[in-house]
Parts: sequence; C-alpha cells; structure tokens
Amino acid sequence: MLDWNRIKEASSKALEDGRRKLRQYTPESFSKEKQFVNALVVSMALMTMADKKATTEEIISALDLIKDIDEINDLNLTTEAIELYELHIEELSKVVDNQTKWLLTEAKLLSELTKMKAYPEYPPMIEALVNHIAQADGHLDDTEKVMLTKILGAIK
Repeated sequence: MLDWNRIKEASSKALEDGRRKLRQYTPESFSKEKQFVNALVVSMALMTMADKKATTEEIISALDLIKDIDEINDLNLTTEAIELYELHIEELSKVVDNQTKWLLTEAKLLSELTKMKAYPEYPPMIEALVNHIAQADGHLDDTEKVMLTKILGAIK
C-alpha cells in the first residue's frame, strides 16, 4: 500500500533540494555583480569552515557582513545571499568527517571563485572580507591561513 504522506514528504524534500541547487549555480550569464555576490558568499563559507567547524563569532560576522555590503543590498540579494551562505555551511558540515568528500566539496567551491579573475576590482574586496571572517573568533590558525591562501589563489 502506498504511503502518501511519505511520498509527499519525499517529493517536497526533492523539490526544495532542487531549488537550493538552482540558487547555488551561477551561470556565466549572471551579471558580474551577482558573480561577485556568489564568490563572496562562497569565500565566507569556506573561511568559516576552514578549521572544519563553524564558530558563533564567525557566523555572526559573516551574516552581518552580508547584510552590510552595498553590492548585495543594491541587488536586493540579502536574503538569497544568507540562504546561500547557510547552504554552503550545511554542505561543508556534512562532509567534515570524510576527507575525500571534503576535498571534492572544497574544490567545487574554489572553482566557483575562479570566475572573479575576470573582474580585478573584486578580489581585494573579497580578500578584506575573508580576512575579517578568519579573525572573527580572535585568532588566525594554520588551517585558516591555508584556506585563505587557497581562496586568494582562486580569485587572483
């Protein structure tokens, strides 16, 4: 016998997952400003999870920055940027215990950042904001330094 509640629940979850993946994908046709917002959010999520754990200070700092960045506000993308940040944090949190999956997820996100190489005005802004996130918990440890180097290598 079919369990309609389970079917509805599964289809609802699949639809929501599909919507999240669509929001995450940044086609080349997106404006450079939207690509910047995407790169900024990806960078902040990577930096937040660099030591494979998210601290309250880092998350609050990232969310405050998202709310305060003019480019995000001007495009009316604050809510979407916050949702995307949360999505990336969740995605990274799910794979912290599996080194292979962590590397694949990290590589996928870093590859998104390479789109910023075409826009030399944005990497310095991303670098400043990522540095702020990295030091939000009061210190910059070795894993955060490594992630910062990876992010800067991807955007410059």
